[in-house]
Amino acid sequence: MYQETTEEEKTEIDKALICDSELMALYKEMSNMVQELKGSQMEPSASTIQNILAYSRSTAKK
Repeated sequence: MYQETTEEEKTEIDKALICDSELMALYKEMSNMVQELKGSQMEPSASTIQNILAYSRSTAKK
């Protein structure tokens, strides 16, 4: 999913996925979530930034 495993670990994971249908279902679900997250907005909106700055100004020591 994140390419964080060695080839040997990948082989073992693949074997486990083939042998365990529940594990395969979980893997597919998690893989779909990762794809959805990749397409999501990863930074705050302009209005969120403005709200943070306004709060910061209102609480700053004078």
